[in-house]
Amino acid sequence: MKIILIFPQCDLEDRYSNKVKIDRGYLPPLGLAYLGTVLEENNHSVKILDLQVNNLSLDEICEFVKEFKPDVVGISVLVNIYNKGIEIAKHLKDKLGVKIIIGGPHASCIPQKILKENDFVDFVIVGEGEYSFLELINSSFNKDIKGVYSRENGNLIFAGLREIIEDLDQIPIPRRDFFEMEKYIPLPNQYNILPITNMITGRGCGYGKCTFCFEAGRLGHKYRRISPQRAIEEIKYLIKEYKIKEISFWDDEFVIGNKWVNEFCDLLKSENIEIRWSCYARVNYVNQEILKKMASSGCWNIFYGLESGNQELLDKINKNITLEQSRNAVRWAQEAGIQVRGSFMLALPGETLEMANKTIDFALDLDLDYVQFLFTTPYPGTKLYDQCKEEGKIINENLNDYSVFKVVFLPKGYNSVDELIRIQKEAYRKFYFRPKYIIKHIKRVKNFNDIKKYWLGLKFAIGMSR
Repeated sequence: MKIILIFPQCDLEDRYSNKVKIDRGYLPPLGLAYLGTVLEENNHSVKILDLQVNNLSLDEICEFVKEFKPDVVGISVLVNIYNKGIEIAKHLKDKLGVKIIIGGPHASCIPQKILKENDFVDFVIVGEGEYSFLELINSSFNKDIKGVYSRENGNLIFAGLREIIEDLDQIPIPRRDFFEMEKYIPLPNQYNILPITNMITGRGCGYGKCTFCFEAGRLGHKYRRISPQRAIEEIKYLIKEYKIKEISFWDDEFVIGNKWVNEFCDLLKSENIEIRWSCYARVNYVNQEILKKMASSGCWNIFYGLESGNQELLDKINKNITLEQSRNAVRWAQEAGIQVRGSFMLALPGETLEMANKTIDFALDLDLDYVQFLFTTPYPGTKLYDQCKEEGKIINENLNDYSVFKVVFLPKGYNSVDELIRIQKEAYRKFYFRPKYIIKHIKRVKNFNDIKKYWLGLKFAIGMSR
């Protein structure tokens, strides 16, 4: 069959509420790359349309689809691009009558709701979609495929959840030739050298208790990981085929299981692979030894979810970290020569203005290299959603605004949305416009590309703080 897979548009203003226009901030949607690769290896013809980097109108999307003449269109949706995905689906069904399959994280949260409210959607796939999608089209759209919601005679049909893929090494390396790779450049503070792309080495969560995360709810899966050898194979492929010089690992917690990380770093060195890389990690999973080893094998940047400078709020969201662990993790990384990005959540349930200021002071005291102050966003299907209903007011049900950069929840400790927005902007101004911070980054400038990158970063920071 011929299949088109679509990732709806999600521009910088959608994601960051930042009206500063810069031509970067994106990496390929790997979920569709995995799916497309599995389909092509099973004799289907696939095209991927990533609307993040291809700004097309509905009619232009329709012309793109019409020219390929697919048998089915698959659309992947996150929470804040769900409505855009549904709009595309309706337009294509009305104009072309093509079969529509919806998948992605948000589809897994509300599959029945999607089918009940949108009669133009034919199927919804939940969970890991590669083999559910493949079996569905191989069976000529049999309604008894596990992991697939459908309808018959007005009734919803679900054959049950599909078993998770235990051995991730069996999934083929996701091809990147579905994408125009030159269009993908992250935000200025998120890369060291170009060209860059992203990778994922694991699925599920090794902790799975944070109230704000899908993995802690009914969507949570057992943690699994590709072998270090398979990760090295993919890096070699990316270097050979796309001349990649840097990898951004998108795992929620890359530094889990030091044995895996140690073996991975050893393989990078023993095979003389020259690659820069960055990753995400929990502060309670790192130590001085592993951070030094990561730095020596090419890691230049690590992203910690620090969330709050108040221990009681960390405990309330089941983060299971301490402020002391955060201090140590930041210091150890910087001593190893790794830059540190940190993320904080403002307006957690139970937070007051005084607590928010304590979080800002904590971020300043840590002297992070880059920071995010995000609005608490209670995604449907998470425990945080229930917490927020009990300890404040969900003031916005428009899923387009569920981006962590727009206010959708107001705790009882705040007087107004304006007060919350003011404290966020004040946080960015205090952090990014300190003389100490500016001088530190000026000293890092080595060439014209660094000047350009820091200039774009400054423009973006100004956009976040005004």
